[in-house]
Amino acid sequence: MNKNATYTFAKHNFIKATITIVLTFFISVTFGQSKEAYQKVADSLLTIGQNDELIQYFDNELKKYPKNEHVLRMLGYAHITKNNLDLGEKYYTDALEVNPKCARCYLNIGRISALRGNNKEALDYFNKAVDTDPNDVLLYSNRGKLKEMLGDKFGALSDHNKAIKMDPNNVDSYILRGIYNSNSGYPSLAISDLTKAIELAPESYYPYYHRASVYYDQKRFEEAFTDINEAIKKDSNQYILYTVRAAIFELMQEHQKAVDDYSKAISLNKNDYASYVNRALSYYGLEDLDASCADYSTLKSLIEEGKINDKAILTQVNNAMQDICDASKPSYYFQRGVGYYNLKEYQKAFDIYDVGLEKFPDNAMMLSFKGNTYLVLNEYEKALNYYKRSLEHKENIREEIKVNPRFSGASSERINSYYNGSLATIYLSMSECEVYLGNFDEAFTAIEEGLKLAPVIDGFNTEAYYNMRGYIYVTKKKYKRALNDFDKSIAINKNYPLAYVYRAIAKVSSVEKIKFSSFSMYGNFKNQAMNIRWNLPTKSSFKKSEAVLLSALSDCNTAIEIDNTLGFAFYIRGQIKQMLAKPDYCLDLLRAKDLGIRVEAQLLQDCKN
Repeated sequence: MNKNATYTFAKHNFIKATITIVLTFFISVTFGQSKEAYQKVADSLLTIGQNDELIQYFDNELKKYPKNEHVLRMLGYAHITKNNLDLGEKYYTDALEVNPKCARCYLNIGRISALRGNNKEALDYFNKAVDTDPNDVLLYSNRGKLKEMLGDKFGALSDHNKAIKMDPNNVDSYILRGIYNSNSGYPSLAISDLTKAIELAPESYYPYYHRASVYYDQKRFEEAFTDINEAIKKDSNQYILYTVRAAIFELMQEHQKAVDDYSKAISLNKNDYASYVNRALSYYGLEDLDASCADYSTLKSLIEEGKINDKAILTQVNNAMQDICDASKPSYYFQRGVGYYNLKEYQKAFDIYDVGLEKFPDNAMMLSFKGNTYLVLNEYEKALNYYKRSLEHKENIREEIKVNPRFSGASSERINSYYNGSLATIYLSMSECEVYLGNFDEAFTAIEEGLKLAPVIDGFNTEAYYNMRGYIYVTKKKYKRALNDFDKSIAINKNYPLAYVYRAIAKVSSVEKIKFSSFSMYGNFKNQAMNIRWNLPTKSSFKKSEAVLLSALSDCNTAIEIDNTLGFAFYIRGQIKQMLAKPDYCLDLLRAKDLGIRVEAQLLQDCKN
């Protein structure tokens, strides 16, 4: 199944770009609670994502203390977190009327301007904040962040450096400069700053979180994973930490662990909509399309309620609802069938395909996928029947591609490439079926059609097509043509082990004095498509054939270096070693047998099992 996971760790990077605001409040000795008491309430509610409850609490406080600066500022901040920018600005403006020297009020009004896209106006407010309180270190750090957004990198760095010079022990200043260095392409400096922040605040999760982000961007995933685990140890109530770790689990193909972390993030912050999207993708990775659709349905409801307006989320949800969640469309059935196929639950795949084909009997995609299921079960005649039926209705493959949301806005050239690639894949599978049935002429015709259609695009496994045709040439004893095809296969993908093994077979078989003593079809083409034995060369012919045999041996060595579980490579290498009178040939043959390869008893007669 083609995984379209677009909403991974990159989604979390918007947090790095957000201006960090740490609110401190002037102490009111006459009205309301102390700054610390209000801050404690705010922190407890924000940590668990209860923004609405936070607003309600401070609305009630404002009724009791309408001129309390701390309450007004906290309401302003709460509304910013809800993206209620007009209300946020109103409450900070009201706070300024109470205390005209509230530098943090100017800062946050500037932040609102930035969120509205008016960065120049925001800079005016930031400058006013600094003028109002030139000794507030955090004002310089945040102004530096804004200057960076405006493209004034030298001004930004100057502010960050000034903040650190004013207070060399301020953790936030090092974090913000670390983020600046990371964004500016200086990861080593960023890591240095964040490491310093960790030294200053070893019990804080925050610098670990940001350093994990830098490591992640540098593809240093083990270090990112270590840091994010450490951050979670420091504070297990920060939902964002679980979303980051889940993204790393996704890279490791640990889909269930990713699901668990996204679920934890959602439990900590019910408004963490990105985690719903990412969890849906993780469920998709687990082939649990029903669970994936449940998350998408939840998001669709939230979108309809107006709670989500993020364009990326809207696009992802709309695409998924069309592609995998709409039972009135063929894709609903063949996507689930492919999922069951990937899970090796073949009967469930047949069942869902049958339901889909009852509704859409001529759907070429579904017919070909059902053919794939028969192929993996070695029912070649049935597989061929479904492939041929699929080709009879091949034009609806093109229509299926056109309506697929992943191809929305795609050029006709791209659609045509994908269409041709889909047909080529069917012909490759047909060729494989004909090979197993011993119909080599029909197999050759099918693979020729596949090669004509195979698109020249990155990621398309054209190497498998040349490998298949080369294999058919071997069965026809056309070794030069076979070698040419295997060379092409390897040129396309130097890490394709089967091509090296089959090239070794072609090399050995091409030697004049070495002939097949036995040959039979057996097993799976991708694992062991044949049992083959050669007569051993005589001493007089050995010198002439030795160079070719050594070259074939080298091919087997390369295949095993690429995949040391490919038993077929050991099977062929063992025989070549036997021809070369190498004493360790039995080790290869026994290793092949251990890996599930059928090894003839005659080959093992001198080997101690």
